[in-house]
Amino acid sequence: MKAIDRRYGITFRRLKRRSRRSLIFCIIGAIIILYLLSKLMPRQVTYQNIQYDACIQNRLEQFSRDQTEMNAIFNHEPIQYGEIVSLPFTGNGYLGLSLSSQSQIQLLTDIRSQFISSGYSPIVRISSDTWEDSSATMMQMKEGLVRRIQCFKISKERSAHVTHLLYTHRKRPSLIVQEIDITNPSEHTLDLDLKQKKQISTNDLKQLNQQDIQFDTTKDIFIMITNQLSIRQHNFIIYVILTHKIISNSHIKSGSQEKQIIFTVVKFSSILSENSLLNKTYIEQLQEQLQQQAKNDMLNALSISSIRLLQEHINTWSLIWQSGFSISRSLAPSTMNGDIINRTVYYILCSTSAPLYELNIDETKRNEFNQSLFQVDQCYESHSTLMGEKLWIAPGDDLAVSQLTNLWRSTLSRKGCFTLMRSGANGVLQSILLSIGGIRFRNHHLEMYLDPKELHRDMFFRSINFGKQYHINISITVGHDNRAVIDVSIDNENAQAYACDAGCLDSPTKL
Repeated sequence: MKAIDRRYGITFRRLKRRSRRSLIFCIIGAIIILYLLSKLMPRQVTYQNIQYDACIQNRLEQFSRDQTEMNAIFNHEPIQYGEIVSLPFTGNGYLGLSLSSQSQIQLLTDIRSQFISSGYSPIVRISSDTWEDSSATMMQMKEGLVRRIQCFKISKERSAHVTHLLYTHRKRPSLIVQEIDITNPSEHTLDLDLKQKKQISTNDLKQLNQQDIQFDTTKDIFIMITNQLSIRQHNFIIYVILTHKIISNSHIKSGSQEKQIIFTVVKFSSILSENSLLNKTYIEQLQEQLQQQAKNDMLNALSISSIRLLQEHINTWSLIWQSGFSISRSLAPSTMNGDIINRTVYYILCSTSAPLYELNIDETKRNEFNQSLFQVDQCYESHSTLMGEKLWIAPGDDLAVSQLTNLWRSTLSRKGCFTLMRSGANGVLQSILLSIGGIRFRNHHLEMYLDPKELHRDMFFRSINFGKQYHINISITVGHDNRAVIDVSIDNENAQAYACDAGCLDSPTKL
C-alpha cells in the first residue's frame, strides 16, 4: 500500500508541474497574441476620441468659473454622470424659447397666463453628412444666454467647432438673436447643413400672409409671416414673425472662420375675441400695424452692431441680478444647492418682463413700475419656500417653465407680494428672496422668520430693498458648534437703521 501511495504521490506531483508549465505557456502565448493584435489594429481610434472629447472640454473651459460659482449649467449630449439636467431656455417676459429640438417661440400675452406656442421655431440646426459631431449646451444664467457647442471630428489631430449663441433681448422685447461662429482649423473643407424647423402645421394655426422683405441697409433677405392662432375659449391672437432667410449650406475652407447673425422679430396682438374676426377692416389694419412694427424693430436692430446688442442685453441682466442669494454647498444626496436655486429663479425671471429697463416704455409708466418696487409691506407672510419641493422641480420643456413660473407667482401673490411683483422682474426677484429667507416687512420693520433647525448651512442675501434709498445684506454663518450667527449690513452709513436679535431683548444696534 505504501508503494502504491508513493506512486500516486509521484504521479500527482508530475501532473501538478505539467499543469503549472501549461498555464505559464498559455499566459505567455496570450500576452504575445495581444501584443501582436495591438500592433496590427489601428491605434488612431483611441487618440481620435481623446482629441474629440478635448474639443468640447476646451470650449467649455472658458466658462468654468461661472459653473464653479453656480451661475452656469453645462449639459453634454448625451448627459454625463453627475450633470444637472436643465432646459437651455431664454426669455424676456414677452418671448421665450429653448435650444431643445421641440421648442417653438412662446408668446407671453399675460403674466397670469401660460405660454402660447406660436408653432414656429427660428432655431438653426447644424449638421454634417460627412463628419461625426458631439455637442454640449450651456445656460449662462447671470447673462441670460444659452449656447450649444458642437465639435466635428475631422482628423486625429483636429476638430472643427461651432458655437451657437441664443438669447431673447432683455431691452428690446421683440428681438431674438442667434450668433453662429464656425471655426475650421483642419486641413479639410468643412461642409455643413444649416436648417430651420420653421413653422409647424396645426389645426389652430392659419397663415394670413407670407412675403420676402429687403431693407436698404443690408443685402440680406428676410421672410415675414403673419399668422392667426386659435387659443383657449374661442379666442385668437395675430402675430408677425420677421426673420433672416438663412443659407442652407455652408462650406468653410481649411484654416478659416465664418460667422452668421440671425435676427428674428416677433410682434403679436392682445387676445382677440371671435367676434373681432368678423370685422375684416379692423383685422387688416391690425395686421398692417404689426407688420410695420416688426419692420421698424428689425431696422433698429440692424442699425446696431451685434457686439453692442449683446452687451446691452448682458448689462440689463446684470442690473436685474444686483440682488441675489447664495447658500453653502452640501454634498448630502438629494440636497438642493445654489445651481438649482439659481436655475429656478432664472426661469422665473425669463418669464417676467422688466419694464424698468425696456426702451419703448413711457417714462410715466416706468415711474409707476418703480413705485411698485418699494411697496413691500406684508410681503412675505409664510414659511421659507426652500421647504417647498414642488417650487424647485426641473422643467422638462417650455410649457413646464410656464407652469413653474405660474406656481411661484400664485404662491407669492397669496403671501402678500402681489403689489411688489407688479414692477416686473426686479419685484419678482425681491419677492423670491424674501420668501427664501422667510423675511417679512411690517410697518417699516423687517423680520426674519427662519426656524433655528433650518439654519444648518451658510446663507447670504444680497441687496434686499429697505425703503426707497437703501439696500441691506444679510449673512448667516454656521459655526463649528452648529450655532448660526446672523450679520446685517446696509449700503449707506448715514441710514438711520437698527437691528436686534429675536424679540429685541437686547438694545438695538445701529447698522
